[in-house]
Amino acid sequence: MKFNATITLIVLAVISVLGTGYMALGVLDMRPKQAVVRVTLMLDDSGGLLPTSGVTMRGIKVGRVTGIRTTATGLAVSIDLDSGKPVPADSAITVENLSVAGEQYINFTPKVIEPPYLTDGTVLPPERVAPTVTVSELLAEGNALLSAINPDYVQTAVSAASQTLADNNRTLDELATSAGLFANMVQENRQLIATLFGNLSTLTVGMEDLDVGPVISQTGHLLADAVPAFSRLVRAFEALSRVGDGVFEPDKSVTTLVAKLAEYIDRLSVPLGTFATVLQPVTAPLHDVKVDAGHWLDFWESTFSDDGGLRMRVDVASP
Repeated sequence: MKFNATITLIVLAVISVLGTGYMALGVLDMRPKQAVVRVTLMLDDSGGLLPTSGVTMRGIKVGRVTGIRTTATGLAVSIDLDSGKPVPADSAITVENLSVAGEQYINFTPKVIEPPYLTDGTVLPPERVAPTVTVSELLAEGNALLSAINPDYVQTAVSAASQTLADNNRTLDELATSAGLFANMVQENRQLIATLFGNLSTLTVGMEDLDVGPVISQTGHLLADAVPAFSRLVRAFEALSRVGDGVFEPDKSVTTLVAKLAEYIDRLSVPLGTFATVLQPVTAPLHDVKVDAGHWLDFWESTFSDDGGLRMRVDVASP
């Protein structure tokens, strides 16, 4: 069955109209009767945005970019937001890449979806947009980094690393074993370690209010000034230890006297011990005698005045 040219043209026209409608409504999301909220986003640069870029809120599409025009200070991006999907006014704004290929879109990230929402005519300043890095900028920075690297230095570093690792299997095994033991220690004592860090955190809380920094700084200055004085004190003690050298015997230090005294005490310890044993029966009755030193001090203070005078009390009988 063959159609004539008129019918063929009509079919092609219908297909073209349907395709255009699908592209406009389904792909480009152009809906003339849809209620939208028109806002303007000010940018310092486009960051790769196009007049057809999408607009999302937490990854869900809520609108699209309808135009980009230049201003005296940068760019003004016109955005149509779906009125049925209100966007909180305090949302964070970013220009992100949809994929590695670099298709950019605007994303709103609110903390909580609640009023106040963006209204028609709102102008968002460029300070609201978080800085982002485009793929082209990242490649340019990477190219600059690679250009700054000296290949000879890289070769030297690789050679040194190769020589370090060569024939050191035993050392690497020991390092791996030590790392494993350390990990096991941390795992077994994680509660104690957490308690330690918690105590340190509690200890450091409020240090700023106590002006600990200036106090520690002042202490450091005082310690620096005290070091020379401490050195002089050590040298003085060292000189004092040699004051008695040669007094009791030429070329002998004071320790000679101490040694002699210790020798004499050792010699006297035997007869003194015998003498103490003989006196023990005599002194035994005195063991239970207790001397009230406080009583005698009170008696002394009540008898003698501070200037050395003697106090006397005379009792006079009443007639």
